Amino acid sequence: MLVAIILGNRLNDDGSMTQILRSRLETALTIERLFSPDKIIVSGGVANPVAGTSEAHVMCEYLVANGVAREKIVQEDKSLTTKQNAEFSVPMAVCLGATEILLSTSTEHMSRRYLNPMRLFAKQLKRHSQIKLSVFSQTVFDGER
Repeated sequence: MLVAIILGNRLNDDGSMTQILRSRLETALTIERLFSPDKIIVSGGVANPVAGTSEAHVMCEYLVANGVAREKIVQEDKSLTTKQNAEFSVPMAVCLGATEILLSTSTEHMSRRYLNPMRLFAKQLKRHSQIKLSVFSQTVFDGER
């Protein structure tokens, strides 16, 4: 089973998405179009309490509004950090029966030395060596549009 995991980004105070989050969701739509994952996990809690909603909820609504079937989307709405995204999303993907995870983040997120999403997700997957991990950011797909 192919599972895409889309990492959130702190919402603006009015609950709107940042440009970084919008970019990650555009990457998710490209992943949906090219790979048609069985499930999509949107990962992000209420990192900005002023916004009053989880990143996962806003991400889900955006994907649905852009043609992704609601029943395909699973919300992980507790994580507040990239480390927690990995800690909470990987077990969800395992429970879904994932054989491959496509992780959607943004280019600047991948350049982080200590909180690199690829490293954090790979660490969570050590006990699940049968699951392949691939990471995508918008720059990977720039030629696809």
